[in-house]
Amino acid sequence: MADLPLRDRAQALFDFILEKTRDRASLQELHQELLNCQQRLSEPMRVAIVGKIKAGKSTMLNALLGEEIVATGTVEATFNINWLKYGPHHTLKVHYKNGKSEDKSFEDLQTLTQRADEHQDYLLSIKYIEVFYPNPILKTFHLIDTPGLDSFYKDDSQNTRDFLNLRGQELTALTQAEADKADAVLYLFSHNFSAGDQAVMEEFQGPSVGRATPINSIGVLTRIDTYWPEFSPENSQQIATRLSNIPQVRSLLYAIKPASGYLALGAKTLRDSEFETLQKLAALPEKSLQSLLRSKARFENKAFPDQLEMPTVSERQKVLHRLERYGIWQACQLIRSGTYDLESLSQELMQASGVSDLSELITSHFGHRAYLIKLRTAIDRLQALCFQQKQKQSGDDLQVVEAVAGKVEALEANSHDFRELDVLRSYYDRKLEFSDSEIHQLLEVTGEYGPACFQRLGMKEQASIDQLLSAAKERMQKWRLRAAVQMGASRSTIEASTVLAHSYERIVYHLQEAHKHLNFWS
Repeated sequence: MADLPLRDRAQALFDFILEKTRDRASLQELHQELLNCQQRLSEPMRVAIVGKIKAGKSTMLNALLGEEIVATGTVEATFNINWLKYGPHHTLKVHYKNGKSEDKSFEDLQTLTQRADEHQDYLLSIKYIEVFYPNPILKTFHLIDTPGLDSFYKDDSQNTRDFLNLRGQELTALTQAEADKADAVLYLFSHNFSAGDQAVMEEFQGPSVGRATPINSIGVLTRIDTYWPEFSPENSQQIATRLSNIPQVRSLLYAIKPASGYLALGAKTLRDSEFETLQKLAALPEKSLQSLLRSKARFENKAFPDQLEMPTVSERQKVLHRLERYGIWQACQLIRSGTYDLESLSQELMQASGVSDLSELITSHFGHRAYLIKLRTAIDRLQALCFQQKQKQSGDDLQVVEAVAGKVEALEANSHDFRELDVLRSYYDRKLEFSDSEIHQLLEVTGEYGPACFQRLGMKEQASIDQLLSAAKERMQKWRLRAAVQMGASRSTIEASTVLAHSYERIVYHLQEAHKHLNFWS
């Protein structure tokens, strides 16, 4: 039970491969790939935001960051890939398709990413743009803003696929440059999830890198505010739930969350003067406000010289630009119900946008398993390259490749963490015959709600070691029994029960070791 932590075993594997390949000229590709993987494991997780044109990708990225960084607009704004990373200062680094790169002023970002016919050849020469920005979220995740898929501009879609390297292609094509893949994907779509969307999702995470799974993919139903007042955004959760229950969608996405990036960004950037305008609008009679908001043109252009209480055209245009009609309606309802200050209104609107829930889901689902997901990607890449090298090498070099492949396979096969991922996959594929309470324990112990022992046991942080140990032993015995008594249960259910019993055994072991140390020093 006293096995080394996964990070230590992975590092031992990397040390072994580096030593074996360092002085072998014909294996420098394998050597360099390992260095790339090693670097990737020490970096923040890469999350790509993808979807068809005008799905609101750039707006959603800005909303997640809480400020307007990348360009948005009424036409598809993003022409090239923006790779956002944390940096102490606002800077850009432009990478070209010819392999060269150069630093640029942050003020050039919009020019470098938005479509413009007059310098299209220059834009097409760009592979991707690194955007360094001092936003704390970027310390945890690198966010990749992509052009639209199925774009009218063919170069966009190809650019996106080349950058992420998530095309379905031959196994040997996995060994491209280090920046050519994302660890996880947010797939944005609006209102419907068509067969075309599903095909794109499958292409972005084909069998060569482990096809799209709920472990590394989340769906976002975007632009939920744009159908108001004909369609109420409050009903979007029903649509998301319905789509989530479609088997082929469930096999791709962990969840589908409805969210309005526009409303969230507007809430985060709402100004005092705009709050005052909203207060004036909220003071109007209900029917007058409804009539005013029914038409966008009427709201932003019609003057009311005889109604002194009515905000001016200029004031209405500014608040419309900030929140759009649904956001204005929602804000007025909140003000009428007792939200009297800007900060509270901003928080309430942020919650109503769905982006707060989405941000928490990204952190809990991706962030708590970031290292494991990145290591899974690294193993896939190394296995693919070993497969390729076996076809090319001979003699001693072939023996080295075979030894490396064996070590990589052993790390995967002997790591309980990966067995837990297999259980999660079986759960997402609806192969497990567990009760709701058992599913909740499954998610807890596999780290869905956090990696610490108290989180894996569903207990409070203040719980004592004795309390944690008691709970862990109880569940260990429960799942051992569940694994042993499986009359008529599926093979997947039996295997999952065995894995979960072992998960609790590991927790018991670590808690017992912690208890020994405490007793030693007491």
